[in-house]
Amino acid sequence: MYQKYIDSKRELIGTSTLIKIPNPSYIVFYNGDTGRDADYELKLSDAFINEDKSGKFEWTARVLNVNKEYNLSLQKKCKPLYDYIQFVSRINENKENGMTIEEAVDEAVDWACEQNLLEGYIMEQKAEVKMNLLTEYDEEAYIRIWRRDGIIQGKQEQAIETAKKMLSDELSPDKVSHYSGLPLEEILELQKQISVNA
Repeated sequence: MYQKYIDSKRELIGTSTLIKIPNPSYIVFYNGDTGRDADYELKLSDAFINEDKSGKFEWTARVLNVNKEYNLSLQKKCKPLYDYIQFVSRINENKENGMTIEEAVDEAVDWACEQNLLEGYIMEQKAEVKMNLLTEYDEEAYIRIWRRDGIIQGKQEQAIETAKKMLSDELSPDKVSHYSGLPLEEILELQKQISVNA
């Protein structure tokens, strides 16, 4: 199918030669609070639910950790990146020192204005920068909660499927409850459902 598409495009542009394009490179800057290496790769397949070794859907991103103590040579070569990292680090340090997120952002914005970070952009856009940062931190908290709840939900679903298999193998509800970690009442309800569907 793909070859037919390529052949039809060649006919449209009047050439039988495949037009070459530059190799793509996908780079991600990481400045989260989870410990990461200075330079590592993320593969699209790492996010697949089921392992896929075909390589048909692979895409690799190079991730550069741009937290304060990482990739210093890159930071020195790019002043806007360096300024941004200093600014974000200031917010994080403020939070670690017990400030609320609002206090941490306010202090860091004032400090960045004094330092003329990002060539005055923060000073010029002070209100917008504060609003965006507070929104971003709220979203990060929401995403962390959502992921945690998703993991819990996934474990719950897995426990239920395991319990159903154990009940189908005629293990006692007490043992199924013990091994799956689910309450006995839930196991008894699952047992009723299996009986009805049988």
